[in-house]
Amino acid sequence: MVTPPWRRGSTKKSRSISRNDSQRWQIAPLSMRFLFINQYYSPDYAATAQQLADLCESLAAKGHDVHVLASRALYDGRDMKLQAYEVINGVHVHRIGLSTNKRDRIRQRLQGYASFYIKAFAKVHLLPRADVVVTLTTPPLISLLGTWLRIVKRSRFVCWVMDVYPDIAIEAGVLHRLGLARGVWSALGRVSYMTANSLVVLGNDMKSVIARKSVSENKIHIIQSWACGDEVHPVPKEDNSFRANHFAEGNFTVMYSGNMGTCHTFDEVIRGIRALKDDKQTQFSFVGGGKQLSRLKEKLSDLPETVKFLPYQDRKALSLSLSAPNVHLITLQSRYDGLLVPSKLYAIMAAARPAIFVGSENNEVARIIREAGCGIIVPEGDCNAFVNAVKQLRDDPAAAERMGQNGRDHFERNFDRKIGVRRFAEMLEREALQPGVRGARRMAHRSLELVVSDTGTASRSRSSHQVSGT
Repeated sequence: MVTPPWRRGSTKKSRSISRNDSQRWQIAPLSMRFLFINQYYSPDYAATAQQLADLCESLAAKGHDVHVLASRALYDGRDMKLQAYEVINGVHVHRIGLSTNKRDRIRQRLQGYASFYIKAFAKVHLLPRADVVVTLTTPPLISLLGTWLRIVKRSRFVCWVMDVYPDIAIEAGVLHRLGLARGVWSALGRVSYMTANSLVVLGNDMKSVIARKSVSENKIHIIQSWACGDEVHPVPKEDNSFRANHFAEGNFTVMYSGNMGTCHTFDEVIRGIRALKDDKQTQFSFVGGGKQLSRLKEKLSDLPETVKFLPYQDRKALSLSLSAPNVHLITLQSRYDGLLVPSKLYAIMAAARPAIFVGSENNEVARIIREAGCGIIVPEGDCNAFVNAVKQLRDDPAAAERMGQNGRDHFERNFDRKIGVRRFAEMLEREALQPGVRGARRMAHRSLELVVSDTGTASRSRSSHQVSGT
């Protein structure tokens, strides 16, 4: 086992800097220490794990001292435990075990979350103080640990909002809209948002959602997700071994790649696939996993010639897998607009393939597709529009190729990894140079008042709801 450097007697450089030094180094005059907290980290396939690895490795390459606190379990539930401590491309990765890594049932997820909360709280006190603590949103409410470290360790606290909870759980039916649990969870989430020095969100619609939670817009930064244009690039069909191995030669292939979770919509897709079942030249592929995978397999089990299911692909093979289809599919139920943003769009654009998006025309994915001219937007629930979109791209390969190239061009200008991680790294470096604890206790006290207020309101609303019988 590798011994962490601070246990080998290493010391940190002095933080005193002159004005000339600061100007010469622009933003990062000396090595800064960052701590990132998220349940998953590379080599896990989870999107948050991959995005986090990109950012952390970029900071480490700049000479910063970067630490990650994550779980030893994998997102897909495989019985495999990662090392408790290792250094990956200059990033110090600390992992804690969970009581369970199963995610099939809500009770199992909650058990795993509770285990991570408790062990993460203990572990952060054994790690050296960080200049900036960054929490993601897996598991939900782990951002409260950032609030705690801002107070007790005088660290700056940045909340990287990948998913907005408890709003997602409410929309998914896991929490009652007027329940006591919803009130407590919502109020605690507001505590972490309000006590964060800065928040990073994935789009304008998500910024609006967070701002409605009594959070100042001045401290909300929009930094979209990204993909690596060197790792994911278009591969010609004739040179694509993934396509040759999995798809019939000459077929028009539509692929859904990634998580098939609760927030995605597939009803119109299933009906559309059935409507096209007699078209022997059109094939559909679902690559990845998720809660709705078993439902998709069940509903489409009688179409083995039309539909193929494949597991998650290794990151090193993404250029081949994402370049293999003629068009990609992205879906999101409109009720989740602003609560999450599917990150698969950026890799699809990097692979120079057009996208069919099934969902609201007002969310972040639809906005980017319109702006880039890289796909077709299909209203949620509209099976006929989905079928027409597939036929349109199948029957006009020149238009499909043009959309794909539009996506790649827009990606290179806006969403390549080097652009996203540079913006994020510079924001974190500026944050590290700010004072740490000032105002944290006052803000925490004010936020805790909201816990009492929101909890009481939720309790009274639930009682009224029960009495009225509605």
